[in-house]
Amino acid sequence: MDRAVTLQGHWQVLRRWLLLILLMCAAPVATEAQHAGLFLSKSEAQAIQAARGHYPLMDASIAQAESTLEAAMAKPMEVPNPGEAGGYEHERHKQNYREMRLAGLLFSITGQDKYAAFVRDMLNAYADLYPTLGPHPLAHHQKPGKLFHQTLNEEVWLVHTSIAYDCVYEWLSEDERARFEANIFRPMADWFHIRNQTEFDRIHNHGTWAVAAVGMIAYVMGDLSLVEKALHGSQLDGNGGFLAQLDLLFSPDGYYMEGPYYIRYALMPFFYFAEAIHRMQPEVGIYDYRDQILRKAYYAAVETAFPNGIFPPINDASLTMDVAAPEVVLANALTYERYGADDDLLGVTRFQGRVILSGAGLTLARNYAAHGHEPSMNWSSVEFRDGHDGLRGGLGILRTGEGENQSLLLMKYGVHGGGHGHFDKLHFIFYDQGRQVIRDYGFGRWINIEPKFGGRYLPENDSYAMQTIAHNTVVVDQRTQNGFDEDAAEATWGERHFFDAANASAQIMSARADTYYEGVGMQRTMLLMEDDRLQYPVVVDLYRLSSAELHQYDYPLHYSGQNIVSNLTFNTRTDHLQPLGEAHGYQHIWYTASATSDSTIRFTWLDGHRYYSVITAPHPESQILLGRTGAHDPNFNLKSDPVLMIRRQASDHLFASVIQPHGYFNEAQERSDQARPGITDIRVVGHSSEASVVEVFGREGFFWRIMVANGPAEEGAVHSVALGEQVYSWTGTHHVDIGTH
Repeated sequence: MDRAVTLQGHWQVLRRWLLLILLMCAAPVATEAQHAGLFLSKSEAQAIQAARGHYPLMDASIAQAESTLEAAMAKPMEVPNPGEAGGYEHERHKQNYREMRLAGLLFSITGQDKYAAFVRDMLNAYADLYPTLGPHPLAHHQKPGKLFHQTLNEEVWLVHTSIAYDCVYEWLSEDERARFEANIFRPMADWFHIRNQTEFDRIHNHGTWAVAAVGMIAYVMGDLSLVEKALHGSQLDGNGGFLAQLDLLFSPDGYYMEGPYYIRYALMPFFYFAEAIHRMQPEVGIYDYRDQILRKAYYAAVETAFPNGIFPPINDASLTMDVAAPEVVLANALTYERYGADDDLLGVTRFQGRVILSGAGLTLARNYAAHGHEPSMNWSSVEFRDGHDGLRGGLGILRTGEGENQSLLLMKYGVHGGGHGHFDKLHFIFYDQGRQVIRDYGFGRWINIEPKFGGRYLPENDSYAMQTIAHNTVVVDQRTQNGFDEDAAEATWGERHFFDAANASAQIMSARADTYYEGVGMQRTMLLMEDDRLQYPVVVDLYRLSSAELHQYDYPLHYSGQNIVSNLTFNTRTDHLQPLGEAHGYQHIWYTASATSDSTIRFTWLDGHRYYSVITAPHPESQILLGRTGAHDPNFNLKSDPVLMIRRQASDHLFASVIQPHGYFNEAQERSDQARPGITDIRVVGHSSEASVVEVFGREGFFWRIMVANGPAEEGAVHSVALGEQVYSWTGTHHVDIGTH
């Protein structure tokens, strides 16, 4: 396997050099006759105009663009001096590039000079302003642009503006083109690939935006040498550039190392630049590059989405970003056009409710209108390998149900994720009833809210959101994984154990993380179970820890809703509060209640119209803690969320828990059904390096026995383990008995 990966890497390097030689021998790529073709050709624009009134999604998209431009042209044009991130000036420059892009596309489609004049007048204003600017004064340790506080935003500006400039290129005079290129485009491209060379060559979404911006404006200007740098890196050695981004940021399955939220953002430069390459230099074969990695990247992105279309908040991420984001609308249409019609993508289109103004958008709108019934997103259980070589853990997603009524269980066991990574290996999210039930905090940021540190990441992103305790995974000795050392986290990753979604009654995934706490092995096995005797799918969680020494193990569950009932007697802190700890995120959690138990732990809360119960196997001297975020937060930057934590002092330990949704509550109808769980008990029969066996009990003789192999995951292996006076035998990685007792 290692040799194969090495050979694959050598082939990728060789292919980059062959492409470079081909490009250097090619004729200049941008002649005047080729303009208005970087993203939208003249024939495509004419087809869109001819199709008006026939395809509702395209009509709606054109109408929205025309409305936006009508409002923009009714006001004085503003090109302000730079301002704070998230502030008025920042947002004005963002709106300017969006409006220029739309104006360019509308000019191509309608032929109306007013749209071309709008782009020209805006570029004239920038040609006056840009030469007067130095590095942005409010960069705050970021790589500064001139218009924006970081080069990233300026690169986004140039990607959009390149499309606008291409659309109106032939309409402009030679003097106007020369002025814009001398005053804006060439100095801006130089700022990115010379002044900020490290960022330009960085394998990261910032680097992707940089090479896309430089490459796209280079195509419009006809500068092949600049295109080569965008494709192969500033030194033309393949250590940077667009092809290296495609080689190193995605696993062979297309999973993006920074997570779903950030591939959502990076889809735009990847697909805008790929489309430009495809149109201007089809010999590169960009859509086939690395076994069609862009197709895999798009599907890997949308297949991680919750049933309501929201991307799971893995790493730094919003809790609300969804597949209707403009970056996804773009990639959806281009994937549909370049890789073939797919009804699943029509389901994404239904959620988005619009298409891009391009030939691909027209194809999608036409086929959507011709579809016989309303399509839907209906993804299946899936596992994605992580790391560019596919050997660095992964992401597992178990699903059951149909459409937006699916229940979903996600576990993260891949790479750290770069500067946006969180220290949360073996973290999980449970989605049910249209929401995160066991939830992730997401990022510590009030994005684009200028009074909240300019909309940037807040200090609490580091001190809480990234810390292990902020996630649903075990914390050892009240310390964050890898000691909150990013370099250490980048050097290691989770290890896939097995994944099996073939049996709808008992889907299962298992992974290890043995290098995140010195001397502590961690293995988590999770099941999404269905049983006709229960109303809803149930989560079974087996988190095994092993060490030669005594440790404190904290098992947290982050939820939302109202606490209802428990079999515990809590010592509730009703008249004073103190934090749960002093560092590693504990300092941000108010300590609200505690209890001890040597029997099965049962805890029920209400979320929406459904009750949820956690049932955890007993162990002498278990401590149960309740908390809520908000401590040591003088600027009220944190959301106030509850957490349930089970604490054990042990060397080897198995946290065995069931999370059962049950019942129904409707306040308006004053109705409450089955407020107590049907599952009443879970017992650990035994666990070792070879196997774990647990039994689950419920009302009216309800019984499950779950047996999991902890050693090598071999499908046909026969296991026989003696636990107490009984021998348990099965074949394969696991076995589940469903019956009565």
